[in-house]
Amino acid sequence: MSDEKLDLTSKIVKWATDNIKFISIGVVIGISMPLLWSYSQYLEEKENLVASELYYDLIDLGNSSQDTQEAHNKIIDEHGGSIYEVLAKFVLSKREFENKNYDLSKKYLDEIIDIDVNDTYSSLARIKVSLIHIENKDYDMALKNLNKVTMKNSFKQIISEIKGDIFKYKGDKEKSLEFYNEAIDASAINNENLLMKKNSVKN
Repeated sequence: MSDEKLDLTSKIVKWATDNIKFISIGVVIGISMPLLWSYSQYLEEKENLVASELYYDLIDLGNSSQDTQEAHNKIIDEHGGSIYEVLAKFVLSKREFENKNYDLSKKYLDEIIDIDVNDTYSSLARIKVSLIHIENKDYDMALKNLNKVTMKNSFKQIISEIKGDIFKYKGDKEKSLEFYNEAIDASAINNENLLMKKNSVKN
């Protein structure tokens, strides 16, 4: 081996010796990072699975009201702020609405809006709140809530239809017809129910 190669080899060995601590740290980090990421993924998947099971307990039609409430409380305690808490509140709100417990139904929807997990669920909650105001004949508050919906284009058909209903109840047939036409234009399919509503204010 030539003197040049021996000199280069000596330099490499010396550099490795001087920097062995940093090389070792780099190796440990290189090995541990993927393992830590895999472990965090495992924990996340495990948590999602547990939350999912709780959610299915919640929507089990065979459950009593007490069982349902306990499942909801457990989701809040263990998975608060997650999508499962939002879905749980939608389920409870629907049940209370069907039982005509409008104040409690609205309470769950308001909580969904406060959590604000994403625009879709918050917009849907506001639309459902407007339906509660309609049941209470508070049409101005219903309109106010619909105007707060952020995803107006995505929900254009249903928002326009509800506004058509509101103005029909208020006795403003012209406005009602305007919104029913908007809803029909936004509909991807022929909606017989919408056409019937339109004809009811057109004649």
